[in-house]
Amino acid sequence: MDDRDANSGKVDINGYPIWYERFGTGPKPILLIPGAIGTGRTDYWEQLEGDDALDTNRFTLIAVESPGWGRSAPPARRFDMNMYNRDAECYYQLMQHLGYEKFSVIAWSDGAKGALTLAIKYSNSVNAMVLSGASICGSKEAVRFLNTIVKVDSWGPGRLDSYLR
Repeated sequence: MDDRDANSGKVDINGYPIWYERFGTGPKPILLIPGAIGTGRTDYWEQLEGDDALDTNRFTLIAVESPGWGRSAPPARRFDMNMYNRDAECYYQLMQHLGYEKFSVIAWSDGAKGALTLAIKYSNSVNAMVLSGASICGSKEAVRFLNTIVKVDSWGPGRLDSYLR
């Protein structure tokens, strides 16, 4: 898959320019939510282009960049105890804007936390979920950790290269 295989855009939601890419035209929409600072292409490359690519004739894949990260910024992401509620609201409003009343979700790590909140708040819209690597206890220590990962100068070259790709 390359850029010609997706359509993309931004939708202004709650003060954030939420960036998304849509792959395929299948009847079953799936929202792909990346981990912290990730994108659909970095965190879901295998499902979009790799050996485990999902069938875009069966599914429509919507890869989002979370509020305050990547092309869904500025403004910068606010780290506080309400951030996953804000994320869930943005994901829900994005899917409504794109015309999807019901959808499934694949999410991991930081994105899985927002996905859990999304499913709780909008259970009538979320058909199914696949989550990985979600710690579900919010704490000041967790917020402190999230603040450390935004400093990419401390990352190793392999990790940084995969996100710059």
